[in-house]
Amino acid sequence: MNFLRPRKTALDDPLYKLSAGRSMVEMLGVLAIIGVLSVGAIAGYSKAMRKYRINKLTEQLNTVINASARYAKSFSNLTADTTITSYLVKMKEIPEDMIKDSDTYIYDTFGNPLRIDYHPANSLGVPNVNVIYYQVPLTDTKGSNLDICQTVFTIIKEHLNDLYYMYLISGDQSDDTRQNVFYGNTYCYSGVTCLKNMNLTDIAEACLTHAGNSGVSTIVMLWKN
Repeated sequence: MNFLRPRKTALDDPLYKLSAGRSMVEMLGVLAIIGVLSVGAIAGYSKAMRKYRINKLTEQLNTVINASARYAKSFSNLTADTTITSYLVKMKEIPEDMIKDSDTYIYDTFGNPLRIDYHPANSLGVPNVNVIYYQVPLTDTKGSNLDICQTVFTIIKEHLNDLYYMYLISGDQSDDTRQNVFYGNTYCYSGVTCLKNMNLTDIAEACLTHAGNSGVSTIVMLWKN
């Protein structure tokens, strides 16, 4: 017996060498798995980012509402309808990330514009009203910004004692053709829709009313001074 002859191993087997690589089918399977995992990761990231921005919107809109209420009486000497957005910006009451090159509008985390006006009187006959106009793209038939609209309703429900009423309009509709009027606690009488009585289903239906309409929807909020 020749002990000096090198022992053959599995690596020396020609069949092993032929099977050492990966087949095309196996590689395609691996790529498919990686693709599925990537899609899942992207979807999860997008969902997390959307949630973050919705939370950011909640913070921003609460800040705007509180700032408007805090300085409400400062504008009571005005005798004509006046946009007061720039005044609140100069008073450092608006977060910097909402400010762009405009004296009329500020912008939320989604890039949607808001305008704050002071009205000496309104259609209810109550003087000194701050009005926040919030433009949201609700008009696509899929209701892709439904979560934004629902968030706005949820935020407003936390300030019902300071709200006269709110409503939604689409496109170029005027205030006189407002639809879906929802009232705060001051005017929550029988025969009207009170925000405090609305559940999530009611809010979703209100937001979807404007889906498919032309133009951009505007959520209008009238606040007590």
